[in-house]
Amino acid sequence: MGRIVTIIGTRPEIIKMAPVVKALDRLDHDHVLVHSGQHYDLMMDRIFFRDMQLREPDEQFELKEQPPHLQVATTMRQVADATKGADLVIVHGDTNTTAAGALLARKQDRPLAHVEAGIRSFDKTMPEEINRIVADQLSDLLFAPTSTSEKNLRQENVTSGIHVVGNSVIDALTQNLPIAAKKSDVLSRLGLRPRGYLVLTFHRAENVDSKEQLAKALDAFEAAARESGLPIVFPIHPRTAKRLREFGLEKRADALTSLRRIEPTGYLDMLMLEKDAAIVMTDSGGLQEESCFFRVPCVTLRENTERPETLAIGANVLAGIDPARVGAAVRKQLGVKRDWPNPYGDGTTGTKIAEQVDAFLG
Repeated sequence: MGRIVTIIGTRPEIIKMAPVVKALDRLDHDHVLVHSGQHYDLMMDRIFFRDMQLREPDEQFELKEQPPHLQVATTMRQVADATKGADLVIVHGDTNTTAAGALLARKQDRPLAHVEAGIRSFDKTMPEEINRIVADQLSDLLFAPTSTSEKNLRQENVTSGIHVVGNSVIDALTQNLPIAAKKSDVLSRLGLRPRGYLVLTFHRAENVDSKEQLAKALDAFEAAARESGLPIVFPIHPRTAKRLREFGLEKRADALTSLRRIEPTGYLDMLMLEKDAAIVMTDSGGLQEESCFFRVPCVTLRENTERPETLAIGANVLAGIDPARVGAAVRKQLGVKRDWPNPYGDGTTGTKIAEQVDAFLG
């Protein structure tokens, strides 16, 4: 029997790794779940663990508001005792927790697996891109979501240990959508009708940590509302809310009557908001995948994406935060046919990963 240590740290990782964690728990191996606390908000984390029906972590840490380099260093120090005897360390995605777990495994000479390996934006100004590359270069097992991500790995001379398994976000959606449909009343609570609103998420540092950029984004949101004639439901990230206050932009946001700022939602409510939206606007990676699955057109408020599959099939367009481009993108996506295929697998990614881990551990 082997010892697996899975390290997560953010709410998107809770969502995407929940199906993987459950599949690994069913194996005849000791499985330790570690939460670095990178997105440490006890109330919100408990909501996400509850919504995902995921067990509590075996080890829980707290990073508070440390800068990125200290998040990596602190996570390595805090998690070291848990990983030192591991037969396999598993990390996910592209966060500072991912980089910390990958570096720690290699420094302790422990085998490493990376879930969601090989996705690339080809923009090394993004901290996430560096974290992805580091994790992939150090990993023994690389669980790539698509053939495109496998190709990216091979172009970087990563040639062994690659398994194309789909994306566990599809597992999470297929497992939780029926639960959300039964439990969530978010549309009626907010007075919304299906396809009668846009849903927005917006929080990336390059978008919200500059007053000029954030002000420009507010103009883009106004253009989107004007073009669509629909309200924009905006579960506002704490980082974005903080920057609006710091930059003196709250009055400007308040003046946008079509922009409905609400508190951050739980996972089940967010699923229903996405599923029934006319358009999803986001600077997140995960929502590009989720909206693609729901066949809800997406407008990505960035200049690049590590989800090129969504662009290729017409589910998504890049618009940055230029108001004219965002308005044009909304107009285009409102008219797009919602008949694209799902490029991210059949909802069995967690099982496939567990099978490969079991084979690796013997």
